[in-house]
Amino acid sequence: MIIEKITMFHVQLPMKFNFKTAKGSLNLRDTIIIKVESPNGLSGFGEVVAFTTPFYTSETFADSWKILEETYLPEILQKDFSHPFEIHEFFRNPLPMALAGLENALLDLYFKERNKNLIAGLFQEKLADKIPRGAVLGQMSDEQTIKEIDQLINSGVKRIKLKISPQIGTDLIKKLVKRYPQITFALDANRSFQLTDWPVIKELDELGLACIEEPFDIKDLSELKLLTENFLTPICFDESVQDLESLKILTELPFQTMLNVKIGRLGGLYQTQKAIEFCRQHQIGFWIGSMVESGISKILHVQLAALSGNAMAGDLSDSKHYFDIDLIQPEIAFPNGWMTVPTGIGIGLSVNETLLKGYTVAKLIMTYFR
Repeated sequence: MIIEKITMFHVQLPMKFNFKTAKGSLNLRDTIIIKVESPNGLSGFGEVVAFTTPFYTSETFADSWKILEETYLPEILQKDFSHPFEIHEFFRNPLPMALAGLENALLDLYFKERNKNLIAGLFQEKLADKIPRGAVLGQMSDEQTIKEIDQLINSGVKRIKLKISPQIGTDLIKKLVKRYPQITFALDANRSFQLTDWPVIKELDELGLACIEEPFDIKDLSELKLLTENFLTPICFDESVQDLESLKILTELPFQTMLNVKIGRLGGLYQTQKAIEFCRQHQIGFWIGSMVESGISKILHVQLAALSGNAMAGDLSDSKHYFDIDLIQPEIAFPNGWMTVPTGIGIGLSVNETLLKGYTVAKLIMTYFR
C-alpha cells in the first residue's frame, strides 16, 4: 500500500445549539479531516475527533495536529505496507485520536481498492439492514428537557441518554422516568461524582435505567471494587477505558458493566475490533457512542451499531440534529427513528469535497513520489 499525497484539513463546523455536559460546552466543532491518495487515483478519508480543550481526554486538537504533521504523516509517506493496521507497529506511545483518524483514512482507501465495505469487511460479518436511533440530551432547563424529549418521541426515538451532574439532583430524572414509561433512559455523568456520592447513584438504581455512564471521578478503575453493595443498573464506561488493559478490569468489578465504544478514544478500529471481541467473550454489554463529530467518522459508528450483539441503540442522531450541513452524501438520517445502514465501498458513502473545502480554515499538504 503506497500513499503519495496526504492532505490535512482544519475544519470548523458551526453547531445548531450549545451542547452542555458536566465538563464543558460546545457550539463550534473544530475537527481534523485527513485525505490520503494513492498512485491509482483513489482516496480515503478519516477524521481526528480530539477537542480543542482536554475536557474529555488529555489529547487536544493541537496535540493531534502537531504529531500528525511532525511524525505520522511523514512516516506514512515513506513506507510501503500491506495493511493499514501495520501503522500500529510504526509508532510508540501514540496519541489515540490522531492515530485513529489516520488509520481510518487508510482503511477507507484499502477497502475501496478491494471494492468492499470497511466495517463489514473488517469484521467479516453481515451488517443489520437498519439500526434504531438513540439520542443524547445535554444539560438544560427542566422545561426545555421535556420539550426536547417530546420532539424526540415524535421522531420515533425510544432510547434517550441524559447528561447529569451533582448539581442537577435526582428529582428531574425520577420525574422523567415516570412521565415517559415508553422511553428507555440512560444517564451520563462524565465522571462528575465522587465515590462519596455513592448514595446518590444508589438512589438512581431504582429507576430501571439502561445504564449509568461514567459516574465517578477516579484515577484507577480498581477503586470501584470498593462498591460491594448490591447494584442492579449496569455501570457503563467511556473515557475511563482507552485501551484493552483498562477494559480487562471491567471483568473484576462487583456489578454489571457496559462499554461505550468510540473509535477515536480507543485509538482506531484495530483496537476497537479487539475491544468488541473482548466484550462478546466476557459478556460485557457494548454499544456505540459518538463524539459530536462529522459524518466522516460518525458513519463508521453507524455501521458498528449494525454489528450483532449491540446492547442498545447508540448515541447516533441525524446529521441535522447538530449541524446545518454535514460533510457526507447522503447525510445521516433516522426517519421515524430508524436508519438504513449504508454498505457501499470504504466508509460506505461519499465525502462532499466542495463542502469540506468550504469549512476548511487551514490545511497542510504533503507529497512523496518514489
